[in-house]
Amino acid sequence: MYYTTSGSYKKTKMIIDYTNIVLTVAATVIFIIVLFLRSRSGILFPIEFLLGTIVNALTSVKHFINGNKVSGLIAAVVAVILLAYGGVAIYYQSHFLNHTYINNSDCSNMTATEVAAIMDQQSQQYSLQILGRDENGVQEEIGTITASEIGMYWVDTLNAAQELLNRQNEFLWIEMLWSTQNHDVVQGVSYDADKLQEQLAQMPALQNKNMIAPEDAYISEYSEKNKNYEIIPETMGIELNNNLVEEVVSTAIMQGDTTVDLEEQGCYETAKITAEDAALVKACDTMNKWVSAQITYDWNGNKVVVDGDTIHEWIQTDNKDPQLDEEAIEEFVAEQAKEYDTYGKKRKFTTVQGIELTLPSGAYGWKTDREEEVKELTASIEKGENIDKEPVYSSKGAQKGSDDIGNSYVEIDLTNQHLYLFQNGSIVLETDFVSGNMSKAGCMTPPGVFGLTYKTKNAVLRGADYETPVNYWMPFNGNVGMHDATWRGSFGGTIYLTSGSHGCVNLPLNMAAAIYEYVSTGFPVVCYYY
Repeated sequence: MYYTTSGSYKKTKMIIDYTNIVLTVAATVIFIIVLFLRSRSGILFPIEFLLGTIVNALTSVKHFINGNKVSGLIAAVVAVILLAYGGVAIYYQSHFLNHTYINNSDCSNMTATEVAAIMDQQSQQYSLQILGRDENGVQEEIGTITASEIGMYWVDTLNAAQELLNRQNEFLWIEMLWSTQNHDVVQGVSYDADKLQEQLAQMPALQNKNMIAPEDAYISEYSEKNKNYEIIPETMGIELNNNLVEEVVSTAIMQGDTTVDLEEQGCYETAKITAEDAALVKACDTMNKWVSAQITYDWNGNKVVVDGDTIHEWIQTDNKDPQLDEEAIEEFVAEQAKEYDTYGKKRKFTTVQGIELTLPSGAYGWKTDREEEVKELTASIEKGENIDKEPVYSSKGAQKGSDDIGNSYVEIDLTNQHLYLFQNGSIVLETDFVSGNMSKAGCMTPPGVFGLTYKTKNAVLRGADYETPVNYWMPFNGNVGMHDATWRGSFGGTIYLTSGSHGCVNLPLNMAAAIYEYVSTGFPVVCYYY
């Protein structure tokens, strides 16, 4: 009831009423904000609040009828606002909030059934791009798998949509008037495995006839131009492991991936040995060290060069563990020895009388110690040495070459029983002698070219039926040698035919002494008949 008897009272009353209106509206707004914040934390309106709102609405009507129009109007406005907010919230218990997107599709105000239909459509739009590479490593597309090709669909989309709807807070509908929310839903997938295999089998890159196997890195053949070996890099190839491809593609489909890179997933067969393989690099370095060697021989006066062009033929390798072929090196040394050794070979010799003879060889001449030379040559190659050398000899001649007797030697003319001692091409001594008894078996002095075995003084010569001391002993062919024979009164002539020695060359004492001073171990001794 308003009083009208006083103007100031009416004015005061009006101020009070408007103040009540402002405070009531402010309280309502604060209440709604608090309610909104509580709803964000998951605390829902109690049903009693809605019932209380209805009671408040009825009360506001009563106040309005009774004449308290301002209070009634305010209560009515608050009741309407709360009823509207709660009513919208109830609507969104069965519908998705405004600005809700699922897998980038707008699902605002839709039911779970409607969203499930959209998800079903989305599943049929699915495709998987399969990437691979060519043999040069450049990425390329191998093919595409679509949902319809493999009978693919998402499992139980209605249940997934309903679960998503159940998780939303319907009292946040007012916030969603200006906000946006997107849900990425990865639903269970079902597809026909046989159809997937059929689709993969149709892709050219997955057909065996189009695959190129990778090749391991390896060591090249020896280059005579560059005098070395090099590592040939591995090739990538384009050979795919089809079983692994199917597994990788299947996983991508189940995860909802839109692309899968077979290279990244390790589906390509790879070379087992790469150019960086430590064992391969070590083997190549070792082989290059060997072929860098150069051994220049003076092989009995002949130049023989062993370098990479020869050595590479002696290298055996499986790309990991190179070995020098010992048999090949032995064969090489044997060939050179056979070619250049003079030991054991017949020789042409021109006598003092100018007669050219072909004489057998005794223990004289150049002879390579093959076993030791194989060891030295192998060691030089393994070290990569660049050297000049002679082979290891077990016997040497007086001079190098096929005519290895030289111009200092003893010439024993067994036919004429006369000896000549040459020194630097000149005869410095000659004498008659008595050689082996020609009438007694096994006593003939053998012809040939020999080297002095050694020399000694005051030796005792022993045989089956004799024991004879001599002053100068100079053997050149086993037990056959030159020595003084003080028991003889004469030398030369035909004595040797019936009264010769056991095989030695018997000399006058003074001649034996003189010869002894000239000769040394290895000094050539040439014996001949004609």
